[in-house]
Amino acid sequence: MASKQILKECHLFDGLNGAALDRIADLAQTKEYDAGATIFSEGSPADDLFIVASGRVALQMQLRTALPQSSKRVTVDVVGPHDVFGWSAAIEHREHSLAAVCLEPVGALAIGGPKLRSLLKADQQIGYEVLSGLIKVVASRLDETRHVLISERMVSV
Repeated sequence: MASKQILKECHLFDGLNGAALDRIADLAQTKEYDAGATIFSEGSPADDLFIVASGRVALQMQLRTALPQSSKRVTVDVVGPHDVFGWSAAIEHREHSLAAVCLEPVGALAIGGPKLRSLLKADQQIGYEVLSGLIKVVASRLDETRHVLISERMVSV
């Protein structure tokens, strides 16, 4: 996996030139996970931002039920190649709001949150472009969630 090429194909980094991608690629580590592996858990510290190079990852949350000891894990979204997840790492002192579980073997780039935040602060142009891309990712996921909620309400009415 060539880190720079994976970053280039991820929409989060669309606004960056080659030199900026090189700087971010220098922060990235290649990670491999087996099918069924949990990359991070809901509520765990958001240490790394991830970009999927290969495979698919389910983003899941625990739903509490009426019974005190009972809960159910629900898949909120599934991300695949060139998608970003764990974006809470781009914001200081955050915890993951979802768990990330591999649906199949996954290759990913992990970018350390503290190093990424330092770069975003030090280079305002990179910071602006990455945070603009991140806003688009978050907005897109919120829009998808809105559509799911609307479609579920239409069925139940």
